[in-house]
Amino acid sequence: MFWQRDLLRSAIGMTFNQTYEYDLPKNGLLGSLVLYLRSTDTGAGFLTAVRWRLIDYITKIEVIGDGATVIKSFDGRQALACAFHDEKGVEPPSMWRHYSNSPHRQWIPIHFGRRLMDELRALDLSRFNQVTLKITNDATSTQFTTNIQLDVIAYWLREAVITPRGYYREEEWKTWAPVAGAIEYSDLPVGLPIRRILLRARPAIDTADAKNNSTMRELMSDIEFTIRTGQVRVYKGTLEDLGHLSVLEIGRNAETRGAIDRTQGYGFECGVGYVTQNLGAWGTDADGIATVLGNMRGDVQDSAQEMGYRTANGMLAWTVRGHGYMHNIPLFDSRKDDDSDLLDPEKDKTAKVDITCLSGLTVTGTSVNAESGIILSRLVR
Repeated sequence: MFWQRDLLRSAIGMTFNQTYEYDLPKNGLLGSLVLYLRSTDTGAGFLTAVRWRLIDYITKIEVIGDGATVIKSFDGRQALACAFHDEKGVEPPSMWRHYSNSPHRQWIPIHFGRRLMDELRALDLSRFNQVTLKITNDATSTQFTTNIQLDVIAYWLREAVITPRGYYREEEWKTWAPVAGAIEYSDLPVGLPIRRILLRARPAIDTADAKNNSTMRELMSDIEFTIRTGQVRVYKGTLEDLGHLSVLEIGRNAETRGAIDRTQGYGFECGVGYVTQNLGAWGTDADGIATVLGNMRGDVQDSAQEMGYRTANGMLAWTVRGHGYMHNIPLFDSRKDDDSDLLDPEKDKTAKVDITCLSGLTVTGTSVNAESGIILSRLVR
């Protein structure tokens, strides 16, 4: 048994604001796909833009069997979050930076097993007549100077001693526009065993300052997760508490870093939904290696950070840590490799997740309104 790393496509140009499709090989045990995307920004186009990273413009990633069967379906940020939790807190490689025609680079792992090189679960492509990878972007020449370049790398399980049994279907199962003071009721589907439930809470954002109008913890101020039609309570509490617990359970904080040139007073999305620590350093072209620390501010319970002020031709290098990678927190995550702790669709039905949005919260924005979601990973045997 060995893993073959195979470059299926190299430097494919993805046209702006379109969907790129690629038909995967007809046969093989596919453990993972790894996407490598890159482009170059236009510089001034991102000084005040709400979406400032390449990953923000990847609006859909899908793996579809025979034109109709969902195998994977989420946007770029959600794909990163799923990979982050698959690898128990390892951030997928990226280059998040904006400064005068800087390269943007993003790696996106998509696992059909529990993690990279999982010998027990993989996608057997012979189960379908055709499996297609689809990647949709809504970028334009206002943000990027070149088309998005794409590499597709496959991890094939070769000469397997034991044939993997099934794969994980992963998708944004439900999204909704939260309403202040309202409860969203959700009965989870019973057709397939559930491996993981991610809760995603993205605040509303205003164009005028690119800052959030609320925080993810307020969008889900109370969560009640029950199974067996309410007879057994699995979790009762806030998203904030759940996030702090996730750090203990994963064994590490979510952490991101980058560099950005930003107009004074504008926030920027850092990719950590609940920031507990941040560090920034700014400098101009003439500063050389000299930097001034502490020129970064922001609500530490928020994902929108802010430069204190912008010098001419200056940029801010930053690092943040906390929880809620890409605004996602696990409500349930099975831990056993043999899948003996999955949510059983028959024994545990009906599984219910009821989520309350805080009263008096601003859920609208001039750039984007708040959106909440439930992302499911389910076993297809």
